[in-house]
Amino acid sequence: MVKKFVFLAGAGVGYLLGSKAGREKLMELWKDPKVQETVSHGTEWAKEKAPGLQEKVSEVTSTAKDKVSHSSDSGKPASSAGSSASKPAEASGTGSASNGSFTTGGNHTMAPAEVQPEPKKP
Repeated sequence: MVKKFVFLAGAGVGYLLGSKAGREKLMELWKDPKVQETVSHGTEWAKEKAPGLQEKVSEVTSTAKDKVSHSSDSGKPASSAGSSASKPAEASGTGSASNGSFTTGGNHTMAPAEVQPEPKKP
């Protein structure tokens, strides 16, 4: 049911933005005084909340920066220090470096793209 609703909502938005009639209806809706009042109310609310949000973002980024700098000082990731999850699982993959299949990850670098010759016309 939710998927059907999302599909129908997407179809409606696509109609409004994609067709000429839809864009005209959208412009009519946008010029409605109730819509403009709601937009101005939302803008005022965002301006009131922005300084507090900026402070929270600054705190979170500085905390993340501290965690990253501490984890790089010890040489181990902060979240998996001492666990086996930080070691590559070499035996779990199906390929090996000898046959060029790297299903377990690794340090494989791809060759740069080369210009392909044009096919000959019959």
